Amino acid sequence: LFPACYDATSNPKRKTEEFQFGEMSEEEIFVQNEETGIPYRYRLMVRPPFYKVYNFDYSRHNETQLLVGWDYAPTFSNAFACPVFMLLYFIPEIRAAALRSQALNSKMAIQSGTGDRRERISITTELGLLFHLLESLSANGAAFPDAEINPCVPSNIVSSLLLLPEATNLALLDGVAGATEIAKRPEALYRFIMHYMDKEIEQSSDANSDPTSHSSLIDPIQGINFVSVIEYSTGKPKVSSSRALTVDLCYDHKLYNKAETSLNVRFGDILRFSLCKEVPLRAWCDESSSYESVIQRKIATSLPKLLSLSCCCAGKLGYKNGLQFWKQRDKRNWLPEYIEVEIALDRSVVVRELVSRDDENEEWVEFKSHPLSSSIFDNVDDGFKYPTTKKYQLDAVCSFIRNNGSESIEGHHVIHVRAPKNLECQALRRQIINLEKFIAGREIESRATEGGGKDCHMTIASRVSSSTLQQRKLKLQQQLETALRGHSEDAKERCEWLLFNGFVVTKTTHDDVRSFTANFKEPSLVLFREIDDVNTIKCPTDVRDQAYVEIPTSVMNTTSISGSSDTKHSTSNLPGKGDLVAIDAEFVCVQAEESRITSAGSKEITSQPRNSLARLSIIDCRSNIVLVDDFVFQREQVSDYLTRFSGIRESDLDPNTSPHHLVTMQEAYLKVRLLMDRGCIFVGHGLREDFRIINISVPPSQIIDTSFIYHQPNQRYISLRYLTNYVLGRDMQQEIHDSIEDARAAYDLYTKALSLRERGKFDEYLTSLYSHGHRTQFKLRVRDEENDPPVN
Repeated sequence: LFPACYDATSNPKRKTEEFQFGEMSEEEIFVQNEETGIPYRYRLMVRPPFYKVYNFDYSRHNETQLLVGWDYAPTFSNAFACPVFMLLYFIPEIRAAALRSQALNSKMAIQSGTGDRRERISITTELGLLFHLLESLSANGAAFPDAEINPCVPSNIVSSLLLLPEATNLALLDGVAGATEIAKRPEALYRFIMHYMDKEIEQSSDANSDPTSHSSLIDPIQGINFVSVIEYSTGKPKVSSSRALTVDLCYDHKLYNKAETSLNVRFGDILRFSLCKEVPLRAWCDESSSYESVIQRKIATSLPKLLSLSCCCAGKLGYKNGLQFWKQRDKRNWLPEYIEVEIALDRSVVVRELVSRDDENEEWVEFKSHPLSSSIFDNVDDGFKYPTTKKYQLDAVCSFIRNNGSESIEGHHVIHVRAPKNLECQALRRQIINLEKFIAGREIESRATEGGGKDCHMTIASRVSSSTLQQRKLKLQQQLETALRGHSEDAKERCEWLLFNGFVVTKTTHDDVRSFTANFKEPSLVLFREIDDVNTIKCPTDVRDQAYVEIPTSVMNTTSISGSSDTKHSTSNLPGKGDLVAIDAEFVCVQAEESRITSAGSKEITSQPRNSLARLSIIDCRSNIVLVDDFVFQREQVSDYLTRFSGIRESDLDPNTSPHHLVTMQEAYLKVRLLMDRGCIFVGHGLREDFRIINISVPPSQIIDTSFIYHQPNQRYISLRYLTNYVLGRDMQQEIHDSIEDARAAYDLYTKALSLRERGKFDEYLTSLYSHGHRTQFKLRVRDEENDPPVN
């Protein structure tokens, strides 16, 4: 059934298969286990352990080259949260509110950590920083030498969940006793984030005197009023009201009987029952002073703009909880693309869904609940006008993919989203604007060099020729013109369905989104958005056209968690556009590597280690003054301090014993972000990995990486310590590792490279460096003066 959707060797769009998997080798696609019968686009894929970020070709796995996924393996703690965060990005109201809140953590945080966890967290702010990262990765990618759009690593926001006591109390997180089954966990997390964001935004609005500020954003677009009625055989009914931001789908026992007799059970019937539940039970009646058999009804009395549904049937007990309805093989696309919900004058709930018939025509099928008696709804004063009707179109789906044959990983989550073309246009505009900036900067540097000034900096962007940048810009402009032309001419082409499966991003079809007949696919979350008319395809419009938020210079002045002296910087003398700052970051391991011994006796890595920022050092190269030397308080339990490489010890990060300036993860991030936004150029060694763990995307025109400068094609990358020993003639890191020393060494290596380039000797020197390294196996303090005379 539906081979275009679920044949393991095919893809719903043939061009996707050619782009995505046409000529990939075994090393380029690392499938965690044998997943027979699961299409490539749904399989669990992780970056192989033998590949680093800078030499793994992510572009082979992203068909859009505009919208990025996430590189966060399912074996990592709380990895289930990543698809939920990505889903929130595609809700424009939430995306806009979060991006506006990037610098408002102190105003929006509604709680403080307990015990040693002293960091105040705002989920809305963390989402804004994540969304900024997503858009920056897309915007900056076109200027890198390989023009590659890398996925994000949402480690900061994932770890921030650990600081929220409510998340732990609700058993949302890994390792908590009584935690919800992993297959259903995104439903609980989505509900939690919606309520939490609504409180944060409302709080920040109350504290803000600006009457135009956004307030109570989530409730107006997702809130649904419910009236609960208990009908007694004697006495008056009891009526109460409540409000919810999501709807749990309920599978009535009567529908189970229908399924057993192979009767037609459709999605609309399930939704109708979920919006107007009728449950028989026994309850106490005050008038008769006895227990009576009663009917309890919970009825929706309002309709939201965004209808969020928890499917409540994924997991091991799925078939017991209603999964069999989604798996009906005689129902083509059981999940409808269009529905209509009506609350009638008598408060009955009517659900209509657009169904495809065998003759390829479509028809509306109606499901109606029983009306309330006038004696009941006359007592319900909800302030709404009836009847009320809204049409909805399917907007997003989060699904659990069960991994066949895996012992260590039960499964992983993917999301389908209806991506509007205007989002594609915005991404293209950001890439074009960035390329124009790089090209303009290149022209200014060229004129300065011709006029006798200094040579241009050896940034990563400088490795791309001006003609290549111009060609890329022209290609992007053509793509933008095509997207705008399609956006204006054909309404049905204004959106396209995308599948996000980690860093694998593919274009797909609505049939693929709506079908759940395959054994490996189980529904978790479904979102419907209000539309005007089915015949007019409507995509949500973005309520803001830019992600720029000015980070205040006050972020450079922080108070130490450990009680040591505070940092004070003159904001008037901070480095700015074109100024060099040397940077180095040290990390600790918060999740150790996991491996197993195969039957052949070899070691197989089942989970890669995960690191966290532990120290950040930044030096102003103009004056050699240390701008930042912060140790970072850890949100998670540290499994290995990596002291041999980082110089970090347990006491350095303990607020009670640390003699250092100890800051939060977000405070450290904002300092780097401020310097980046001011146009500073970062000098360091292996910076792409550093920025990746910091969760920031720096434009390549602002990165000078000595690991790339002192590198020849098809050769190994050389360590900072070896370069310092050979090029600068000094040894480093003998006993105590010091990130300030590393930052200074990287800057000195860069100035040496500039000097050699000005004299035209850099290429000769680099060849000599590698020759010496190969003869000495890149070991330190091995003298080979006879065969390798120094080049001055």
